[in-house]
Amino acid sequence: MKGILNIIPKNIDFFKYLKNCVEIMEIIAKELLNFIDNPTEENFNKIRELEHKADEIVHEYRHKLNESFITPLDREDLHQIIMKMDDVIDFIKSSGEKYFLYKPSLNNDYIYQMIKLLIQSIEYLKQIINLLSKPNEELLKLVSKICDLERECDIINRKAIAELFNNGKDVLEVIKQKEILSQIEETVDRAQLLAITIENSIYKHI
Repeated sequence: MKGILNIIPKNIDFFKYLKNCVEIMEIIAKELLNFIDNPTEENFNKIRELEHKADEIVHEYRHKLNESFITPLDREDLHQIIMKMDDVIDFIKSSGEKYFLYKPSLNNDYIYQMIKLLIQSIEYLKQIINLLSKPNEELLKLVSKICDLERECDIINRKAIAELFNNGKDVLEVIKQKEILSQIEETVDRAQLLAITIENSIYKHI
């Protein structure tokens, strides 16, 4: 009897895993903003611990996906979505890690602006994930909003780097700031890529 039960498809709520993961993503992004205000090792460790927690969710999700016969969306799509989520979280941690290791002497206001755009993107991603079980046109509008935020972030990043090159007197400080800005900008890019991955998947179901 046990052998028969093992091959019966189990009703696994993959959307719940995705919701848990995007919630951690939002928390870790907000912790990054707090860390920039107070870049202590203790505050960076909060980011690191959240990233480890997300890794555990991703690992369990992939295990459940591999053993499931029936999935609510295309199996490969579900795999790509969780891996893109993992990328965003990893890039958030890397942004904090660069700031912690490089220890820039000045806080760049553009860094705050870009992190706030990242947080807004993740808030839209949360709404998208909540709509994923019943995709509709509103979901597509949210993807478009994330793309708009990514373009805004690109503009801010270019402006910030131009100002660094034009006004920066300390070459080492310019390099530090540029690396941090570029990392955060790439993180926002990853959030957009996640949104587009979801969009491509749900087009099959609308």
